[in-house]
Amino acid sequence: MRSAIRSLCRVLHEIQKERGCIILFLCSNGKLYKEKITQRFLESDYAVEELISHIPEWEKKGVLSDKSIKKIIFLLDNVTKLTSQREYIIDQSIEASDALIEYSHKIIGPIIDLMVELALNDSENSSNRVSAFANFLHLKERIGRERVLGARGLVSESFNNPEFLENYRFLISEQKSYQDTFFALAAKSQKECYERHMNDYAVEKIEKMHQQLDQKQSDQAYDISPIDWYELVTQKIILMHQVEMDLTETLSKEEEQQTEQAQPYRDPGTIEKKYKDFILTLPLFKGLEEDALERLLHDTSVKEYNKGNLLLIEGEQPNRLYIILEGWVKIFKGNASGDESILQMLTSGDMVLESAVFLNALYPLNAQVTKKALILSLPATVVREQVKTNNILALNVLNGMSLHSQMMIQNVESVRLKSATERVGWFFLKLLLEQGRVPDMVELPYDKSLIASYLDMKPETFSRTLKKFKARGFEIRKDTVILPAVNALCGFCDSDLGEICKRHGTPDCPNPDCEQGQAVNF
Repeated sequence: MRSAIRSLCRVLHEIQKERGCIILFLCSNGKLYKEKITQRFLESDYAVEELISHIPEWEKKGVLSDKSIKKIIFLLDNVTKLTSQREYIIDQSIEASDALIEYSHKIIGPIIDLMVELALNDSENSSNRVSAFANFLHLKERIGRERVLGARGLVSESFNNPEFLENYRFLISEQKSYQDTFFALAAKSQKECYERHMNDYAVEKIEKMHQQLDQKQSDQAYDISPIDWYELVTQKIILMHQVEMDLTETLSKEEEQQTEQAQPYRDPGTIEKKYKDFILTLPLFKGLEEDALERLLHDTSVKEYNKGNLLLIEGEQPNRLYIILEGWVKIFKGNASGDESILQMLTSGDMVLESAVFLNALYPLNAQVTKKALILSLPATVVREQVKTNNILALNVLNGMSLHSQMMIQNVESVRLKSATERVGWFFLKLLLEQGRVPDMVELPYDKSLIASYLDMKPETFSRTLKKFKARGFEIRKDTVILPAVNALCGFCDSDLGEICKRHGTPDCPNPDCEQGQAVNF
């Protein structure tokens, strides 16, 4: 199994290098790296041929299951189809963006998924160590994408373009997320693999450029030629390839047990004591006995995340269950062009894409912190094991997933099927009822641009709608909305919001039937 993963590592690395080279070539209209493309193709082909040569041996020795062999062959078929397009690359009859999609989503992504699957299917491997390995592979891939994006930006002189810089910073935030998760999960030997190789000048130089970018000094940070940039990041990726190859030797349970014996005992529950009162009120832990709760919370951690931090990424294997204690997290779907659709906004007490954790399936969506958040996390393997043996916990999980599903449906019905004015009024009323602190003031929990996206509206439509509210006496501030009267939003009520309104069903309710339009005249 390990030899198959190492062979796939080599194929992955060569295909990543080929992608970087051909994107630089295409973006420069054939001026850069034309002489190196043929050599890149040969090196990729050599790695693929080496992998193919081992398949009969793996089949004979039973190293891989028939299912795994079929997946490798299917993947190699896709690689063959990709290489058949090389003539279009040489002729420059394919767009750089199309080539990027072909390489990233049809070849590189599936290779990473297959490597992780093979590692998880090996009974000798530790799931925690495999999770750390998976996060490192995704980290390396994001750095590979940075090599491509940076080269495109330097060729087109886009480092002064706000939209380009936003996409670039987003990519760096993805890297940080994967790197943080790798170090949080990695065993001592895995961290040593990283530290042994990643102390090169190229690593320090790129990190310094990232810092200058944070300080809005992109014109100084990226004063470098496209070729010099490509070579700089390539040096870093070569080091990371050495790390990924070393990590394939650190996945076994035997090594994990040896490492654990050498670690000092940590008092279970010390991390979460400060937050325990709130944690015990969460639906997931409702009714659990003390010993069951201690087992569940033994390896819990509470971590603070800044705005913009990526928590989860679509296609990633779940390794922890995340529960928000404070702050806001958006659940969104992105596409290759950088557009996104926000499906949910989660806050205190909400679990984040928990169905993927309980089903042990890949995350179907992305999750990103939109307002500084405090998040509790539990190892996914521990949670799944406890669910199997604890009926109360299993019922809590079932209830939580059902509630989340119902909320998703309600959001679609309540947001997508309303007019722009009804959507905004409904959203303001929902916040007012949930916050319940001041009867005539709504606190906006996140940026207005996010609210517009969540309500499936263009920013300009949202702005025009806010002007309508202003004309009706609403005071719209940066992060608050002051109502002209306590019941000014009651006409936007519906049956779902009525259930959480204290005045519903009392003589004080101006809209007892929860019919939209009863008290609204916009």
